[in-house]
Amino acid sequence: MFNLKDFFHLPVLDTALNQIIEEALPGIILVTGVDTHAAAPMEDNHLLTSGRSVFFDTFMQAYLGRHKEYTAILVAQDKALTRLPRGLDKRINVHYCLSSNVYNRYIASATQSRPDVLIIDRLDQETAGSTFEAAQAGLRILTQMDTIMSGVVIPHQLMTMGTGNQQIDTLSWVISLQHLPGLCPKCKRPALPVPGWIEVLCQRYPQLAEQVYAINGTFYQAPGCVNCHQAGRSGHVTIFDVYQAHIHGQSKLLPASLLPRESYMLQLAAQGYLALEDVLYSEADQMERLYRLFSASQHSLTEKTSSLNRKLAELEAANQVLLKRTEVLISLQDTLQMLTSSSNLADLAARVCRRAREMCGAERAILYYLRSAEEGGVKAEVLAVSGWNPDLLHQQFDASLILSPNIRSGPSSLNVTSTAGLPPTYKDEISQYHAALQVPLVAQEQRIGLMFIHATQKRAFTPGETSLLQTFANQAALAIQRAGLIEELQGKITQLEAAQAELVGKERLERELELARQVQQNVLPRVFPDLPGFTFAAQNEPARQVGGDFYDVITLDADHFGLIIADVSDKGMPAALYMALTRSLILAEARRSTSPLEVLKNVNRLLLELGQSHQFVSVFYGVVNRRTRQLVYARAGHDRPLLLRQKEIIPLGGGGMVLGIFAESPFHLTEEIISLQAGDRLVLYTDGLTDTTSPEGQFYSLERLVLRLHTCCDLLPADLCAAIFSDLKDYQSSSEQFDDMTMLVMEYHA
Repeated sequence: MFNLKDFFHLPVLDTALNQIIEEALPGIILVTGVDTHAAAPMEDNHLLTSGRSVFFDTFMQAYLGRHKEYTAILVAQDKALTRLPRGLDKRINVHYCLSSNVYNRYIASATQSRPDVLIIDRLDQETAGSTFEAAQAGLRILTQMDTIMSGVVIPHQLMTMGTGNQQIDTLSWVISLQHLPGLCPKCKRPALPVPGWIEVLCQRYPQLAEQVYAINGTFYQAPGCVNCHQAGRSGHVTIFDVYQAHIHGQSKLLPASLLPRESYMLQLAAQGYLALEDVLYSEADQMERLYRLFSASQHSLTEKTSSLNRKLAELEAANQVLLKRTEVLISLQDTLQMLTSSSNLADLAARVCRRAREMCGAERAILYYLRSAEEGGVKAEVLAVSGWNPDLLHQQFDASLILSPNIRSGPSSLNVTSTAGLPPTYKDEISQYHAALQVPLVAQEQRIGLMFIHATQKRAFTPGETSLLQTFANQAALAIQRAGLIEELQGKITQLEAAQAELVGKERLERELELARQVQQNVLPRVFPDLPGFTFAAQNEPARQVGGDFYDVITLDADHFGLIIADVSDKGMPAALYMALTRSLILAEARRSTSPLEVLKNVNRLLLELGQSHQFVSVFYGVVNRRTRQLVYARAGHDRPLLLRQKEIIPLGGGGMVLGIFAESPFHLTEEIISLQAGDRLVLYTDGLTDTTSPEGQFYSLERLVLRLHTCCDLLPADLCAAIFSDLKDYQSSSEQFDDMTMLVMEYHA
């Protein structure tokens, strides 16, 4: 994690930032600047960046680090980009917004919780209202805004976003950042300013006149060299503007910055970090960059609009074709397809009722189904109605309604003076129909139901309609019987699954944990290679919830061997399988190259192609040249190994991201090299050691590990591992182990 010292700045900036951090009064501390815009061309993107997001995270860490008694709530939207500093994650409660339209709701909820510090990851048109309302409630707020403006202009910009005068009074500090190209350190040299530049500078920035004449010395120029490709500029310099919007107890906006941007640039120019002409024309240069960004955005918007219009035209054409095809399919649909298209009993019965009415021009139909009753026996249940009141559904009557021997085997007309299949409570509805038809549903010579069809506009059904209904009823009965059997089977399966769910779940968990342990233990080496001059030892203590630690020592060729230690995220079988996959990829790629950087980059690429997006792995991989006694290594997000050399413990450097998350861009990884000396011991470990907790909940910590190594640094590798794990066991005592603990030690004794 960065700290404020990683940002180059003048001593006057230290004073301003310390004042802000120490003050810690209610109000808004706003960090502004412009981060990379996707719409800008690649060659222009870096021109407008300011490093605002990185500085904001660093400032947040410094602020909370100074006020250790404070707890905070962070409202953020992008979970993948939110990285809490280690040590602060327990003090910061993060509220992730799944979508931007609920952002204000999350800010309001956080405000009601009354944290010591409320951190809001973006201030814009949408969030300004709720942010300033939180400040009016007396909270300390850290937030950031994407803008090129700085100083006293920021409050006016906020007012254009709908912020009121009383709300603006809660704005305490504005820290603005901007990047300018720095002078090339290889070819820069002292030079007197071009005649007239000092006068122009004083005319453009009258407030700097006194400071300019006070400097009254030599500035710097860079004519260009091979290092800067003859441009005279190399890298960038961060420009700061610190504006105190209000002094506590006063309500009016202050007229000028506490540390103006122009003054900061002039001091940097006097010290040789900026060219004087870059200071003089900084505003014009900024306007040119904005124009280029605007032009690029307009061009991108035009292209996207054209593309969307083309796709819309294609979709409309495809939709017309689809409508025509749908009409053809509907016209070709036949009764058999309708009956076989559904295995849902209620849905199928409703379709049968509706289609039976359509076949014979009737207005109403009711279908009874023979179903087992809860108290035993069978009942005639109203399974579907069409045209009648839906309240009839699922009413049950005596089974004789369906099983009566007086019912013919085929469709038959009924007397309109009878109830014609209607429940007794519907006898007043008899006068509404003029013809009724009774249609038995018989499947495999077994009567499973009965359907009654009623017509209110016609006096009788024709023989053709009756014959069609007979054929239809034969097919419908088979489909209904099949759907009924499926429904009954599904009910029994559901009961069986419910009875076995708890037992199966427990057995599956135990089996998965055991298999995961087997996978993990099978890939760990039992014997290390016999390499003259080197001794190896390792110890691993898996947790009950199996993780994904692994280590190995592999012989690459006659002169080289590799050291590996890694820790896979997640637990259980997925972590064990991901560990096995990662180990196989590293072993395969290690045979191709002796460069740890190249090996881990290739493994990262393969993991992205083969792995799961929610898993990742931290890896330390080093290659020892036995001839030159040099160790070349790369550290992909893994804990820093410790080098024990003559009673001194040296953490290895280097940096990099974990494998399996980021592609080549923005994936970052460095390759480092150290020379080994006789008696050196290299201690590799996973975070399961340092994260081991005592019964009181305290971490074992890296500091305790270093102290313990000091006391046993003269032990042989195997004894060293045993001593550390013995201390871990004593420290852990009765507390549960949640993560694997792994240590690998290499000793070089010439």
